[in-house]
Parts: sequence; structure tokens; C-alpha cells
Amino acid sequence: MIDIPILAIDLSPLDASLGEYIFLGVFSFIFGVIAGMLGVALGVIRLPVMLALGFNPVISAGTNLGVSILGGTTASWPHWRGGRIVFRVVLVVGIPAIIGSFLGGLFADDVKSWMLLSVIAVILSISALATFRQWWTTVRQPLRPIRHRPPPVITDPTGVSNIEPRRMAADGALGVVIGLIGGAAGLVLGTLRLPVLLNVLRMDPRYAAGTNNAIGVLAGVFGFFGHAINVNFDVIVIIVMGVTGMVGSYIGATQTGKVSSTLMRLIVAVMLTAVTPIVIVRAFSEYPN
Repeated sequence: MIDIPILAIDLSPLDASLGEYIFLGVFSFIFGVIAGMLGVALGVIRLPVMLALGFNPVISAGTNLGVSILGGTTASWPHWRGGRIVFRVVLVVGIPAIIGSFLGGLFADDVKSWMLLSVIAVILSISALATFRQWWTTVRQPLRPIRHRPPPVITDPTGVSNIEPRRMAADGALGVVIGLIGGAAGLVLGTLRLPVLLNVLRMDPRYAAGTNNAIGVLAGVFGFFGHAINVNFDVIVIIVMGVTGMVGSYIGATQTGKVSSTLMRLIVAVMLTAVTPIVIVRAFSEYPN
């Protein structure tokens, strides 16, 4: 008889304890509610919390993408039903992001841990500043004198007519870079793509949100595939955080408008600021002496 070796794959390489599973589930649910209210992803906050528990950065990155896919897919359904996903823009802007995300996830093992953590820390800092800016702009709005200016006219809310072939190369290159960084770091980085959709393609914010969410899901899927080839993910953590996060996001979506979005933005900004030092400390601890 010929013995056929069976490849044993550890589907829970993070080796979390029962207490850590409970903490991650409760955390994912609570901030899933906030995410549902604001319509934003929580990967940029979720990942540092996993790192704070001492989990491996690369495996945490792949796991975080898996959780983001579940939450993003849940959010995509109402956007699709509402006709807010512009598929032509998804193809033009999303394909470079998908390619970059897959390559970033695939070669994440070749990146030094301290370098990956440093990139994540930079992304956290940028996200925190951007969120504080959004909060401050909202707070200052009532204080500004009323100026009777006509609102900007958006001739094509879908942004399709503003896709210029000569800009596609530059936008595609930017998409690949964002995808590479996001795929390796375990983040879909929708916050970096959204300004392109709003300011370059001049999309209506509703279409931009739905389209950006769809691109994020696709980038997350292919980034996760890249990590999955090297088995850089934890199935149990994905299930625990994914399911509780989806339930929280659904509840939060039903409460949209009942809690001040300004307050929610401030909470997210404070959380981003609070978790950034955690990643910086991890980066220094991983740096070779």
C-alpha cells in the first residue's frame, strides 16, 4: 500500500484564547454598529487591535481582509438595490486595485514585519487626520457666515463621462500602488480611493460611496486570495469577528440618523489616534537590533 501524505493546514494559526475570541467578538460587534451608522469600514481600527493582542502581523492582515469582505459584502447589498454602484467605474478604477491587492497579499511574506507595521502606522496617521478634518469641517459649518452661492452642478452623477483615457494610466498606476499597500497590510483602503471618485471623476457622493464599497470588496477578495495561497489567515477569528461585525453593522444601519454622525466621526478619529501608538511600538519591537 502506498501512503499518500496529507498536507496538514493549521486553520487557526493565531492561536487565540477563549478570552481573546470573546473580546474580539464584542469589539467587532460594537464598532460594527458605529460602522453601520457611518457607512465606513473598520479594518483600519480592527487590525491594530489584533496586533495589540500580539498576533502575527501578516496573518492578522490576511484575517482582517477576510473580515472586511464579509462586512463589505453586507453593505454592498443596499447599494446594489439602490442602483448606487457604477459598474463601468468599478472596472476602470477597480481592476488596477484588484491586481495590486492580489500581488500585495501574495508577497506579504517577503516584507519585513517592521516595514509592514510602519506602513500600517502611516496609514493610520493619515486616516486619523482625515477623520478629524471631516469632524472639524462639520463642526465649523454652522459657524460660517451664510453665503448665497449656487451649489455645484454635477452633470453626470455617475462620473462615467469624466473618465478620460489620458488619465487612465495615471489613475491605474495609483490604483495598483494603493492595492499593493492595502493587500500587504490587510486593508482595503477605501478612504484613499474615495477622494479620487469625488474629486477626479466628480461623482455624486451616493454613487461614489456605493462604487467605492464594491471596489473595496473586490480588492479585499483578491488580496485575501493572495494571503490564502500562503495560508496567512485564521478561519476561527474570521468567523467570530465577521459574524458579530455583520450583525453590528446591520443594527447600526437601521439606526442611521438617530445618532449624530459628527459624534460618530469624532469617536472613530479618537480610536484611530489611540491605536496608532500601538502599531508604532510593535514596529520598533520587530525592528532588528
